[in-house]
Amino acid sequence: MTRSAIPPASLSVLRGAMLPLDGSIAEHVPDIVAAYARLVPPAEWPGITVVDLTAGSCLLPLLFAAHGAEKLVINDLAPRSQLAARALFGGASLSWPEVERRLVVPRSRLRRHVPSFHFSSDYLTEPVAVVFDRLYYARVPLRQRAAYQYLALRWVLGFSPVDDAWNILPTHDPRQLREDLAHDWGPYLHRMHRPRQVLRSLLREINGAIAQVRHARAVIQGEDMLTLCRRLNYGHRAFVVANPPTRGLDEYVIDDQLAHSLMANRWLPLSRSREVPGEFWRRRVAAVLRQVPQGTHVLVWGGDGAVRWRDCVALWERYGDRVAERRADRPGGRAGWAILVRR
Repeated sequence: MTRSAIPPASLSVLRGAMLPLDGSIAEHVPDIVAAYARLVPPAEWPGITVVDLTAGSCLLPLLFAAHGAEKLVINDLAPRSQLAARALFGGASLSWPEVERRLVVPRSRLRRHVPSFHFSSDYLTEPVAVVFDRLYYARVPLRQRAAYQYLALRWVLGFSPVDDAWNILPTHDPRQLREDLAHDWGPYLHRMHRPRQVLRSLLREINGAIAQVRHARAVIQGEDMLTLCRRLNYGHRAFVVANPPTRGLDEYVIDDQLAHSLMANRWLPLSRSREVPGEFWRRRVAAVLRQVPQGTHVLVWGGDGAVRWRDCVALWERYGDRVAERRADRPGGRAGWAILVRR
């Protein structure tokens, strides 16, 4: 398989359904999957356990599952990534008539919660928050709940620039927002006034991804990879993703504050690792590489801030041999990914 062998329509659906994340390696995932396919033919993937220890956007397990992988372990500390995994690999599709009913349901018919607008009004207008609540707190069967919650989360995340911080609303008056000279609120207002159009598009993409990976058996975890990697059964053959955050202290924030506050139904403080970034990265990568069985393929990433590329390579090569890689020169130095074979 080459990257071009991944059907563009399939890749488009999976990208549309994944969790959008700032700083994600998602843009590199098609090349990573294609590189692994040159090492291990996709015909053999049903017998391989894909272990993604920091799933993030979930695009990598989605692509592997869509191309034959049947056994997956999907892990991430972030609740938003856990929700994405439960929704996309839970097997329960979204119903558009059910979504439409939820958009007009009175608050008394929802599960108990604090109105999200009460603690998110710096960033969300009330109509945006109300749509979130009607989907996130819908009284639906437990098996379907993650899918509707994920749809609600994707609705909200669309009001934030993909590669920028959330913008504080200077006012909730649409007329005044349109006249704001400091920021263009046009895209925000356009989305806010078209919830059905936006949600229907999201529903198609999420359902499309669910259909492509419905055959997969996924175990969803929410632990620090440092400890989880020691308890896993990697099976007869595995592909393991060992990719802790690498770009600096800000990336060790456990809670993306607004998204996770909405999910927790209260305003959460930011939390950070007590370890300095370089030590955080080294301990986790070394722990994974020590634990995986000999001969296992391991995906690693580094060089973009916390640890320089050459120092990443020195750590990786203590445990394995590089059999594929892709590097790029960036303003902060050289960064990239590699696939190792554990010695």
